[in-house]
Amino acid sequence: MTPVESVDRPDAVGILVLESDPDLQWRLARMLTVQGHRVVAAGTADGARALLAEWGCDLVLVAEHLHGADGMSVAEDLRRRFPDIPVVLMTKRTGDSVRAAATRRGISATIARPFRWETFRDVLASLTPAPVR
Repeated sequence: MTPVESVDRPDAVGILVLESDPDLQWRLARMLTVQGHRVVAAGTADGARALLAEWGCDLVLVAEHLHGADGMSVAEDLRRRFPDIPVVLMTKRTGDSVRAAATRRGISATIARPFRWETFRDVLASLTPAPVR
């Protein structure tokens, strides 16, 4: 649970990636780091809570399916515990019902899988104060 790569830029957005698949976690963290963001990653809800309590974070990305946990419930819990940090649910499901359920639970946005950088960029731009490239 350490930063994937550190970026010393004043406009870098601090992002926590909560994904239990280590390969996907690394790819997401790397993609975001290459774009100039500060990224840390966790594979469990407890790990994410510990990181959020210690590390300055501007945004949390949560996988819908985590080992032993429902990602939407975890995202809701993180949003409740850290109300100033936007939480985004990464999901394979699409449609208005998924977005509506996420909104009711306080989740800031959803991103559909498979991922495209343009989608991440648009969501990041809408939820974070720093410029997103």
